[in-house]
Formats: sequence, structure tokens, C-alpha cells
Amino acid sequence: MNRTILSLILFILTSSLLLCSEAFSQTRLVVKSARAGTSYYALAMGMAKAIMTVPGIEASVEESLGSVANVKEARTRSHFIFTSTSDLIAQALKKIKPFEEGGYERIRTLWPIPGVTVHWVVREDSGVKTIRDLEGKRFIPGGIGTATERLTKLILKIYGLEGKIDLPAVDLKEGVDAVVNRRAVGFTTGSPFPTPMVMEITATTPVRLLEMGEEEFKKLFDVDPTYSLTTIPSGTYKGIDYDVKTVASPVLTYATDDLPEEIGYKITKAFWENRKILAEAHPIGKVLDMKGIRYGIAKVHSGALRYYKEAGIDIPPSMR
Repeated sequence: MNRTILSLILFILTSSLLLCSEAFSQTRLVVKSARAGTSYYALAMGMAKAIMTVPGIEASVEESLGSVANVKEARTRSHFIFTSTSDLIAQALKKIKPFEEGGYERIRTLWPIPGVTVHWVVREDSGVKTIRDLEGKRFIPGGIGTATERLTKLILKIYGLEGKIDLPAVDLKEGVDAVVNRRAVGFTTGSPFPTPMVMEITATTPVRLLEMGEEEFKKLFDVDPTYSLTTIPSGTYKGIDYDVKTVASPVLTYATDDLPEEIGYKITKAFWENRKILAEAHPIGKVLDMKGIRYGIAKVHSGALRYYKEAGIDIPPSMR
């Protein structure tokens, strides 16, 4: 065979092998956050873009039913990145219902994102002006299986309204439709403000946002001190020309312990060094606070821990 042709064939074979090797060396990660149309889903899209600035890493976003479902999946999935409120992580590590099956020790903390702010949304024409006025009404307590659903029911219990309100277990999108079509007086949703879901309903339906009382919040804080009292400022939403006191809960991004240390380091670095990408995905990307890592509960991923040490961020001993 002609030496030139043989050399060409060898070159083609070698190039093909290198291309195949490069393709197989790609690390594919799944980012699971929340329902499409929420602030967290938009931020997850930004996270994926930031992560993919790392050569050799691909990231795709999966829509989720909520934090409870995300934590459940962490028992078995690999190369899995997800968001959750820190109180659910604490429950999972302690094997408290709905996580009594265990197996959650593999969860590792990556980075904090803006926390859940609970919005209590009711139709203006419902006559409901306080949380206590919900007694005897039909109200959607957040999407089924979400941290917001759990927190809503806990707050209603603190108000002495357990069993006194019709709380259908439905997807939150169905819940919003039910409110628009007068099949329910309102719903709760947990998301940083402004949340697209509330902006959408206020564009067509006059609504009111209900406040949480300080006395009731103190009782909630005694149950779980990770919760904080926060204010949704006047003018955040169309027609809401007053400040609204409500409750917030820390939210963080997590992985599992089978994610290689080097990848954990690179994606954590990419997340914090590409805040412009995150801010373009959603305004909450502008208010990221690295110090919020202390609310993660689960041990910090070894790669992320290396990054935080370099950044001079103190990590609680229990999370190292």
C-alpha cells in the first residue's frame, strides 16, 4: 500500500480515537431545581450555563415537583445537583418523615442561593384579609410535595387552623388556575421575590398578600430557628401597595458524595465567578451571598470545601 495513503489512514484512525475519547470524557450533570415558571427554575438555567463554562462539563436542567422530590432522588442518582430548603436536609439526615427510609448521608452542600419567601396569595374579592380568615375556605397550600406545602401546613397549625381549611393536594399550576377560576380563594408559593407566578396572576386578577403575625412567627422559630421573618416591599407586585411581613427559609444547592472532588471544585468556582450569567438568568442572581453556606446542614462537598478555604470563607466544623 502506498506509504502516503497508509499515513493518511493512520491519521484518520488516530483522530477518530481522540475525538471518541474526548466525547466519552465529557462529564454530564443534571441540575434539578423547581417547576418551570418559578424563580428557582430560571436560576437553575443560569447555574447550568455557569457550570458549562468549565471545559468538559455538560449540564442540563430538569423540572422538579419540589424540594421533597429533589431530596428523595438524591438517595440514588449520580452526577446530580439539586436545590432544597435546609430544614428538609436536616429532616433527611435525621430520617424524619417523609425521609424515614434513610440513605441521605451521601448529600453534600455546594453553595447557597436566595432563600424561599412564602407568598400567601388570595383573591381580593374573597373577603380574606388575614391568615385566620382562611378558616372554612378552599386554599392551595403550595405545590404537592414541596417544602412550601409542608411549611404552609405547619404555619396553619400554629394558627390553630389544622383541619379547619380545605387544602387540596394539587400541582401548584393547577392551584393558580383554581384561584383564577374561583375554585379556591388563594394559594401559597415559596420563591424569591419577584416570583413570575405571582407577577402573572397579579397582571389579570386583583389579589391580596397576607401577612404572618410576629407572635406566630416566634412560635415557628421555636420549632425551627433556620426560618426568618422577612418583608416583601410595597410595589413588588401590581396592586400590592403595602409592605408584607412573611417567613423565609434558607435554600442551598447540593450534590452527592460520588461527585469527584475536582469536578466539585471546578463547578463551585464557576458558579461564584460567573455571577453575571446568574443575574442575567434571574434578578435573584444579583444577591448571592457566599456566607450563606453555613445554613447547608449537610457536610460541604470536598471540592467545594477546597474552594471556600481558598476564598477565606469559614465553614462550621459540623459541615467539614
